[in-house]
Amino acid sequence: MTQYVPITVCHDCGLLQQISDMPEDGAVKCCQCDATLRKCQRIAPAKSIEHTLALVITALVLLVISNVYPIIQVDAEGHEMAATLFGCVKYLFNNEMEFLAGLVFLTTIGAPVIQLAGLLYILLPVHFNRIPPFAPQMYRLVRIVTSWSMLEVLMLGILVSVVKLSALATVVPSIALWTFALLMIFIAAILNDLDTEMLWGQISPKVQGVELQKFKSGVQLINWHNCHLLCTVTAGHESSCPRCDAPIHLRKPDSFNRCTALVIAAFVMYIPANLLPVMEVTSLGKTEGDTIISGVIYLATSGDLPLAIILFIASICVPTIKLAILSFLLISVHFKSQWRPKERTHLYRLTEFIGRWSMVDIFVDTLMAALIQISGLMVIEVGAGAVAFGAVVVLTMLAAMAFDPRLIWDNMEKVNE
Repeated sequence: MTQYVPITVCHDCGLLQQISDMPEDGAVKCCQCDATLRKCQRIAPAKSIEHTLALVITALVLLVISNVYPIIQVDAEGHEMAATLFGCVKYLFNNEMEFLAGLVFLTTIGAPVIQLAGLLYILLPVHFNRIPPFAPQMYRLVRIVTSWSMLEVLMLGILVSVVKLSALATVVPSIALWTFALLMIFIAAILNDLDTEMLWGQISPKVQGVELQKFKSGVQLINWHNCHLLCTVTAGHESSCPRCDAPIHLRKPDSFNRCTALVIAAFVMYIPANLLPVMEVTSLGKTEGDTIISGVIYLATSGDLPLAIILFIASICVPTIKLAILSFLLISVHFKSQWRPKERTHLYRLTEFIGRWSMVDIFVDTLMAALIQISGLMVIEVGAGAVAFGAVVVLTMLAAMAFDPRLIWDNMEKVNE
């Protein structure tokens, strides 16, 4: 197993530091920016693998049930309708909304399947003291898609949809609603209980981190953000991580320009996302479009104030705050600001945390449109504004991923020199 290396480089501020004391059960944070450097669990590796494997198998069973059975059923004017998650994706695809169909599929089906199946592929052989082929590469993929798995956001969207649909028809929760709730809990337990450092050591036992005494001049150290292995980087030379085989860069390539371009694109899409209807309701031959803000106002005036507050925060506040924070960070980096670098780093972490919750409105509109299709009486369709809003969510998430928080600390290092 890989021996613990006490030398590390913070992936948020770039500070080289030594961890003098690693707790048996807990985390070590960066002394400069409070980023989590290492996590460790008291549970023994064998028991941790066995425990996590049981959770993964159970979660896979729940995932299958959740996609086979309907989420909710409605009865409107004698018409009984039900919707599965695949049915929602199919509805979007049939209505020529391929982008939204792909986004809903990725965040609710594709990413969880890759996440759980990948962990099963790794943990099952490791449980029997075997290392499966390409295990590090598979675990790297699992860690990447975890950011796009949004079952907890879907669950909130389902609950919002149930409340909105109850005003139009009789709503009966189906078995998939309860299995989705359990699945969300099990995946949260998997992410919380899985000891990443221990698992990397299990699947890459021969890979060792860089020893400080062997560090050569002209070579820089980097704590690779995916597998947390301490690697060396030589300017002008391309290399890959010996543990997870990912390309190694001293910094995220062209971080400032890529993040700026993505933020500008998000601002452009933000305008039609708020002006165009995200949902169109046709009732008795009359069609009305609801924008994001009009939907929030309708809920607030119809007595569903808590629901209106949830949608207002998720669909209006979150995208606006995220764009404002990313713009502020880019401007401060461009002008080499020295103002409160630690607080700005915390703001960056906030953008990573809140970005996914904007998908609530997309899930609500998709589920309602897939359910209410009563020709001649009432038809609900997803509007063009939902496509633009989905683009805003994706662009802001990609922008946060592209931004390198070490840019915040660069000017501070020059001042200290």
